[in-house]
Amino acid sequence: MKRFLIILAIISISIPALAQDQNTEIAKADTAQKALGEYPYILPIWGDKAYERGIKLPLPFAASFGTIYNKQPIILENFSMAFTQGDEIPDFDALQPISDLIVFGPSEGRINTAFFRVESWILPFLSVGVYGGKVWGEQTITLTSPIEISSVTEIDGQYFGFNGVAFVPIGPLVFQADYSWSWTTNKRLDEPVLVKVSGMRLIKRFVNKTNPSKTLAIWGGAQFQNLASQTSGKIGLGEALNITPEDIADLDMRWDEYTMSPEWDALSPAEKLRQQAAYNLLRNGIDRLADTTVHYKFDKRLQYDWNMVLGGSYTFNDHWQIRGEYGFLQEKQSLMFQFVYSFGL
Repeated sequence: MKRFLIILAIISISIPALAQDQNTEIAKADTAQKALGEYPYILPIWGDKAYERGIKLPLPFAASFGTIYNKQPIILENFSMAFTQGDEIPDFDALQPISDLIVFGPSEGRINTAFFRVESWILPFLSVGVYGGKVWGEQTITLTSPIEISSVTEIDGQYFGFNGVAFVPIGPLVFQADYSWSWTTNKRLDEPVLVKVSGMRLIKRFVNKTNPSKTLAIWGGAQFQNLASQTSGKIGLGEALNITPEDIADLDMRWDEYTMSPEWDALSPAEKLRQQAAYNLLRNGIDRLADTTVHYKFDKRLQYDWNMVLGGSYTFNDHWQIRGEYGFLQEKQSLMFQFVYSFGL
């Protein structure tokens, strides 16, 4: 009982909170609310006890939809690959390591998502949710050795996940912590890619004095993102490189110029053999471009795991709210918009 009273005390002194950046109004109810009788909703747990003490809780359920734009540099490492023609099946346990032969430069993903989300307050200070949506965009991959080449690949897939959000009041502010797991898949991947995201935010809320149901909240914080380390899949070579016959002629010309350059002459015999092998591997696949499939496996990581976030939300009434958030750190950028409808059951 003592632990329960401490929890209620924490709830009653807090001004706002967010459930995945959601404003939560926790204030003393007026006489009219107390006259309504028993707490009318099934959640949150202990909601009826808080209600009996004159604490107004947010509506316990919410459905929302929104969109996120994300641009960030990605580092590819430990690359292995194999080419197949037609219906040929490669030995997936013996893909040829080419990290010593081919050097990747900066790669960048530009991703858009449209999502739908359902969440619920399980406890007065803890929300959980599930979500899913559509992913589309493009990824630029740059090769710097043995030749320089850049390709843009379109991304089209789906993702789903779940998350939890908790908050703690700190004076006039509220500290929010959240953690989410999501899996993204598309036709080229052998398995869904797991992405873990955690965040910390400090929130300040402003209440409309003439209409307390209208509120404005602003926040700032930091977010950490982690990608699954290994990805494997397949893609048509023509689709991966997106090159024309003119590009192939230019590729051959640049290779010939490179092999007659001082840079080539400065290489050791072993280095020349490795680079020639890399070029032959790529060129043989290009010769049968339309019928060639690249099977690949590589480790990937974000160039920047952390980024800063700034955001805000506006609550029109007990049911409707809009949110927005901007994430940034050097080349890493993200932008989120979300529309929320809250309801009780």
